[in-house]
Amino acid sequence: MVHTRFLLTPSTAQPYPLYIDSIGHHEDQEKLNRKDGLPHYHWLQTFSGEGEYEMGNRKVLLSKGSGVLMLPGEPHAYYAVTETWCTQYVTFGGNSVHTILSTLDMLESAVFRWDEEGPLNLALTTILNKLQTQADYSGYDASADLYHFLIQIKKHAQINNRTSITNQMLHLQPLTDWLEDHYPNPDTGIEQMAAVLAITPRHLNTLCQHAFGLSPYAYLIMMRLRKSKELLLTDRHRAIKEIAVRVGFRDTSHFIASFRKQIGLTPERFRALN
Repeated sequence: MVHTRFLLTPSTAQPYPLYIDSIGHHEDQEKLNRKDGLPHYHWLQTFSGEGEYEMGNRKVLLSKGSGVLMLPGEPHAYYAVTETWCTQYVTFGGNSVHTILSTLDMLESAVFRWDEEGPLNLALTTILNKLQTQADYSGYDASADLYHFLIQIKKHAQINNRTSITNQMLHLQPLTDWLEDHYPNPDTGIEQMAAVLAITPRHLNTLCQHAFGLSPYAYLIMMRLRKSKELLLTDRHRAIKEIAVRVGFRDTSHFIASFRKQIGLTPERFRALN
C-alpha cells in the first residue's frame, strides 16, 4: 500500500487566509468511518477505480472524474467498491476559508463531477509534484495553488448534478453572440433573450445567475455600459446623450445613474480621466 502524504499546517505566527493542512495520494484507499468528521474542510477525489461515499442516509459512487467536499465536523465514511480504489485528497482551512467558499457557492458538503480529460483531473497531482520536486515550495505557494484549485472546481465541475459554469457558458453562447448585435435596441428584454435559446425567461434567469451571478437584464445593462466606455474613449466628441442612445438607453439620466453606480464616475468624468 503506497500512501504519499504531506503535512503543511502553518504556525499560528504565520496565519494564511487559506492553507493546506494535509494533501496526499493513496494508491489503495482503505475504509474510513469518521463519526465526528474532520476538524478541517476535506476534499476527496477518485484517481482510479471506484469508491462509495456515505453521509447520513446518502450513498454516492465516486468514479474517476468525481470528488466530494466535506465540511468540518460532518460524519462520513468511504470505502472501495472495486478491487483497488486510488484516491487523492486535501484538507484545508484558513482565516478566510469560510468567506472564499461562500463566494464560490461551495459552503456545503457536496459531490462534484467533471470531464475526465479536463484540467481538474490532474490539479492535485500538480501540487503533489511541486511538493516532491521543489525544495523552495512554501506555504504561500500552497495557499495560492489551493485557491486556484477551488476556482477550477467552481469553473469545471458540476455540483450535485448541476451543470458546470463552463457548460452553462457554452449554453449561453448563442445569446451572448446575439446580444452583440441587439444590445443597442432599447426594446431588447428578457422575453426576446429567452426566445434566442428557446427556453423560458425563468430558466434563462437561473442560467444567468449561475454563470454570471447576474439576472439577464443586469447582464444586458453591463454589456451596454461596457460598450459605452468604448465609445466614450474612441469617439470623444460625441455627446453623452447620443452615446446613451447608441448603447440602448432610452433615458440619458438612467444611463448616467447606471454608469455612476457601476463605474463609480459619471460618463463625463470617466472620459476626462482617461
